Amino acid sequence: MNSRQENGCFYRRANPFLPAILWAIVSVLLTCPPGAYGQHHDANDEAPLVLDTMVVNAERIEDYVQSNPNQVVVLGRDEILQRNMLSVEEALGTMPGVDVKRSPGIGARISIRGSGKSTGVRVLLNGRPLNNSQYGGVDLSVIPIDMVASITVFKPPVPVWLGPGASQGAISIVTRTSTAKDKDEKKHTTRVRTSGGSYGLTETSASHRAKLDSGSLMVSASANHRDGKRTNNDRDNGNATLHYDKEIAAVHRLEFDARYSVSENGSVGPLDNPTPDARQSYDKGSIDSRISGILGDSGDYAVNLYADTIHLEDESQSGFTSTLDDEKYGLKWEYNWSDAQALWAVRANGLLEHDQLDHTLSGRHHRDSAGLGVQADRNWKTVTLTFGARGDDTSGFGFNPGFSAGLRYALARDWSLKVNAGYTVSIPSFGQLYQPSHGSIDQVRGNPDLAKEKIYSTDATLEFRPNKSHLFQVTFFRSDTHDPILYRRGSDLIFQPTNGDRSWRHGLEATWKYVLDTGLSIDANAIVQDSQVEETGNELTYTPKVRGKLTFQYTFKRPGTRLEAAIRYCGEQFSEMENRESQRLDDYITADIKTVQPFTIKQIAAEWFLNVDNLFDNGYEVHFGYPDDGIRFVSGLNLTF
Repeated sequence: MNSRQENGCFYRRANPFLPAILWAIVSVLLTCPPGAYGQHHDANDEAPLVLDTMVVNAERIEDYVQSNPNQVVVLGRDEILQRNMLSVEEALGTMPGVDVKRSPGIGARISIRGSGKSTGVRVLLNGRPLNNSQYGGVDLSVIPIDMVASITVFKPPVPVWLGPGASQGAISIVTRTSTAKDKDEKKHTTRVRTSGGSYGLTETSASHRAKLDSGSLMVSASANHRDGKRTNNDRDNGNATLHYDKEIAAVHRLEFDARYSVSENGSVGPLDNPTPDARQSYDKGSIDSRISGILGDSGDYAVNLYADTIHLEDESQSGFTSTLDDEKYGLKWEYNWSDAQALWAVRANGLLEHDQLDHTLSGRHHRDSAGLGVQADRNWKTVTLTFGARGDDTSGFGFNPGFSAGLRYALARDWSLKVNAGYTVSIPSFGQLYQPSHGSIDQVRGNPDLAKEKIYSTDATLEFRPNKSHLFQVTFFRSDTHDPILYRRGSDLIFQPTNGDRSWRHGLEATWKYVLDTGLSIDANAIVQDSQVEETGNELTYTPKVRGKLTFQYTFKRPGTRLEAAIRYCGEQFSEMENRESQRLDDYITADIKTVQPFTIKQIAAEWFLNVDNLFDNGYEVHFGYPDDGIRFVSGLNLTF
C-alpha cells in the first residue's frame, strides 16, 4: 500500500479495488446451494420459476419505448450480429441522431441530436456509470462488442432515474447474461475475428462463452494496431474481459466483470501546432459486481459496486513526461416498483462515488459525489405522465438539483405525441479545471475557476409507429445553458475553457425507418438546428446547422450476401468560440459501404466481410487541424464454433 506526506499530513493511498473485492466475497457467499436459503427441490418437485427478464433497466426498454414520453432508440444483439458491427463505437454511429467520431487522444466524441459538446453524455454499463472524471467522456473501445446484448440511447431531456450529468443524452449498454431464452443455445460458443486493412491496420479478437448451471461465463480478448495516415499517428490497443453471471434461488442474479485495457499512441497535434514527438500510453483496470432480483410481487432491485484504476503517461514534444493516476470506486442502487394493473410505476436510485487523481502538473485532487433520485409514472389508457426529481452533492460544487417530466398522449391508432422537459447540472471535468493529459499537454490548459453548467431542455415529438418495421418521428428540441463552458484559443494556439453567460440550441430532428416487402431496409435521420452564445452572437462550436444520415440494407436470399450503404452529410461548423473563418470546418458528404458473405467450413459458421469508409476519398476535418485519413478499408473473417 503506497503512502506519502501531503500538506503536513500523512496520507495513505487506498486500494481502489478493495470495496469491489469485499463485495465479490459477499457475492460468492450468496451463490451457495439452494439449501442455504432454506429451500430444497428434489426431482419430483415443480421446477422453480425462471425469469426471462431480470432487473436491468435496459431490459425493460421495449415497454418504455412504446408507452413512455422519452425519446429512446434501441439496438439489439440480433441487429449487431446481422450488420457485423465491429465495435461499440460503430454500433452507436449507426443509430438515428447519434454520431461518433474518434478523438485525437483517448475516447471518442459522441454527439446526440446534433450537440457539439465533448461532455454531457452519460454512459452506463449494466447500470453502472462509466464516465471518467478526468475527461468527462468514455473510452468505448474497452467494451468488447461480442459481449454486448443491447445498446439504448436516451435523447435529452433524460429521465432522472438514469443519474446525474446527462445534459446531452445517455447511453445504456447491457452485456449478455444467461436467461431461459438460451436453452437452445450451445453449451460452448467460441467466436474469432481476424482482419486487416489500410494504413497498417491489423485486428484480432476472440471470445468464448460457456453455459453453466443457472449461469454463464464469458471471456474476451482483442489486440489491434494502426499506423494512421499522418506521421506519429500510430496506435496499439489491447484489452481482456471476464464476465460471470449466475441465478440465485431463481429470482436473484449475480454478475461479476473484470476488464483490463492498455494502449500506446502517438499524438500528432493539429496541422498548425503539430507535436511530432509527443506520445501517450494508457492502461486501465476495472472490477464490477452487481446483484439484482425480485422483491415482493411487483418490485425489483439492483445494486452495483465498482472500481477503476487508470495510469496515463503523456510525453510532450519537449520531452517532458507527465503522469496521471486516477482511482475511482462507487456504489449505485436502484429499486423499481409497479402495481398489478400497471397504472403506477416508481423508480428510486442512489449513488455514492469517490474519485481521486494525482497529476504531475496540477497535483492531487479528489471528488466525492452522493445522490438520490425518485421518478413516478402514471399510465392511463391513452395518457402517460411522468415526473422525477433528484439531488446530488459534489465536493467543490455543492448541491445540484435535477428534474424531468414528460407526457405521452395517444392521438389515434399508431400515432402519439410526446412532450418532455428537464433540468440538470453539468460539473466541469478534472481536465477542464486543471491540466488534461489528452493527446498532448501542448494543446490544452485547464481553468480552475470554471463554474458548473445549468441546462434546461425541452422537446416535443409527433410519432407514427405501427410496428417494428415502420417508424416516423419529427421532434422539436431546445436547450438553454447558463454558464456554458466554451473553449477559447489564444495566440499561443493553446485552447483554454471559460464560462460564458448563456447559450442556446434548438432545431428539428426527423427520423424515418421502413422495411419493404422485398427485404430492403431504409433508415433516414436529419437534424436542422441553430445555436448561439448570447454575449457574442456566435454559433456554438462543433454544432452544424444541418446533419443527415441515410442507410440502406439488403440481403440476397440465395447466397445470403448482406449489403449495407450509408451516406452522411455534415454542414459547416466552427471549432472555437470566436467563430474565425480561418478555423471554420467546411461541410462534407461521405459514403460508406459494407458487405458480409456467410459460408461454412465443415461445422464452423464463417463470414467474410469488407468495410470501406469514405468511399469517394472526401477531404474533410471533424476537428480543426485534424484531417480525416480519407478512403480506408478493413476486410476479415469471423468464425463461430
